[in-house]
Amino acid sequence: MNRAVLPAALTAGIVINTARLRRRLAALPVIEPSDDRVHHTHVFLAADGVRLDDAQQRAASAYARRHGLDVLDLVPDELSPDRLLDLARLVDPARYRTDRLAPGRGAYQALLIDRDVLARAGLHPKEVTEVGLVAVTATLKRYAPLTTGLAVLPGLRAAPRTGQQRLAVRQATSRWDPARPLGPMVRDLALARGLARAPRWTLAAAAASWLQPVAAASGGPVRLRPAEALTAPLQRRRAAAEFVADASALGAAAARSAQVRTPGEPGGADSGGLARWGFARPHAFPADDAEHAAELRAIYQADLAGGVERFLAAARPTCPWCGGARLTKVTDGFDATLAKPGRFRYDRCADCRHVFQNPSPTDEGLDFYYRDFYDGLGAPIMEVIGDAGRAGYLARARSVPPTPRTWLDVGTGMGHFCLMARDVWPTTVFDGLDQGEALAEGARRGWIDHTYSGQLPDLAPSLAGRYDVVSMFHYLEHTRDPRADLDAAITALSPGGHLLIEVPNPESLSARVYGPLWSGWLAPQHLHLIPADNLVDALTARGLRVEHVEFGRAHLDGDGMYAWWALCQRLAPSLDLPWRAQPGSPGGQARRLATLAALGPLFPAMVVADAAARPYLTGGRRSNAYRVLARLP
Repeated sequence: MNRAVLPAALTAGIVINTARLRRRLAALPVIEPSDDRVHHTHVFLAADGVRLDDAQQRAASAYARRHGLDVLDLVPDELSPDRLLDLARLVDPARYRTDRLAPGRGAYQALLIDRDVLARAGLHPKEVTEVGLVAVTATLKRYAPLTTGLAVLPGLRAAPRTGQQRLAVRQATSRWDPARPLGPMVRDLALARGLARAPRWTLAAAAASWLQPVAAASGGPVRLRPAEALTAPLQRRRAAAEFVADASALGAAAARSAQVRTPGEPGGADSGGLARWGFARPHAFPADDAEHAAELRAIYQADLAGGVERFLAAARPTCPWCGGARLTKVTDGFDATLAKPGRFRYDRCADCRHVFQNPSPTDEGLDFYYRDFYDGLGAPIMEVIGDAGRAGYLARARSVPPTPRTWLDVGTGMGHFCLMARDVWPTTVFDGLDQGEALAEGARRGWIDHTYSGQLPDLAPSLAGRYDVVSMFHYLEHTRDPRADLDAAITALSPGGHLLIEVPNPESLSARVYGPLWSGWLAPQHLHLIPADNLVDALTARGLRVEHVEFGRAHLDGDGMYAWWALCQRLAPSLDLPWRAQPGSPGGQARRLATLAALGPLFPAMVVADAAARPYLTGGRRSNAYRVLARLP
């Protein structure tokens, strides 16, 4: 390979990315002055060291009212190179307001907030840091998904910050995308490596990187100071320089301490210089604080005192779908997500191919295994997973004929589908049915028009004939009696209404390849995995006309990545889980680190394998899920 290829590609990449960042910054609107009084519903929140005068507040308030905004991120018209590039990387102004699930991001200097949104979000901020505004902005976008925007406020000045503070902001914005902050480091390493191999192209790439803030800001509403343009590379690498300085100081102090220490005297240097960086071992499911963690641990350890065997009912000798007695074991599942203890057997009926958990969990068992999965400790990561399904939500919404007036989404969770489906059917009323805190949170956010808490079979008589569409997306496999829920869904349909169901495909290729590591098991939550022919027959027997059975486009990406995580959890579960007997023990920590180190290189390979296999997996009936649309005459 030509030695100049990589440096040349790096140069081209920097130039293309600069053009992208420039386009984003140029799209930022500018707030004009106004003599109108600040609206009585508007409050302002500014980071430490940032000041908003009366004229700026009036201008921002008038702009927000004119553009129908409930939350407005106020961007200074002058930013340092690092802040300017961070803003352009985080936010695409052209899509930010219209993307209902776009993460709430901004310049993190000052916010205008409508009091109603602030109250619904349950926030009571008074004095916040720039890092604090990261969480506030992300939360507010959830409660005002289409009425949150950004605009440049002339005269607003950003607060000074250290390199460590910039790193803290970047870590906060990239909590669930830890690879994002590594991009600049990879670029710098590539520049260092290419200097000897292709010095001309490497210098060109370095020059393009140096000039990137100037080029990105040119012609846009946000400007750089000339002096900062010259020192841009130093400012952008300030965090690394500060960390190296602190680490060097700590090393020198340790050396001096060792020289003067008498034999037998304990050694070690004060780590105060590094303490401010706040580096810590990541936690998969962290409790809010030590007191909360201790409380959760006490509850879980009391639950486990009697053993997990009591969480399972007696095994049944016949198939719950057809009554057949020829059962064969498919796999032994385990809780691959939370690593709660227990093993869960799945059997297949030789007569009808129905797959079911045998024995199934008791009500007490389901409560134990569901707890802290969708809410509690698991709520943050479940929200991230919910956000990742944009394309899938829209495809599901488009599966029905136009134009439904009323839609009930069963097992709606927080209502991600209801929120996104409004892009397809803006006049439809979307109601949701589920259990747990996530449902109430979806209602507070306004994602769901009306909520029903409880079991569908219990609520069906009160919902009779109300809905043009009833949807069940990855819900039916969780139920104890799927056919009872089908009957209840049909009760809720109006004449001519549609029932839309999506479930895992137990006959998929992924189920065979990954075995107990397949995401479709989701043990012990998934009680029944129904072959497509069985579901079609059940719907037909109930008088519905099946209009469509779809496999390929119902396929869910990520089986390989989930299998990787499941393997890690099986070999060395996450640390500090309150249901673990010995959380954070040295042996557990060593095993976890060794497992991640050994399996780490396998993760990108699984990502590539997922992408490469998708065309094949989505053909025929090989997909890991399928979708059925049926109509009530």
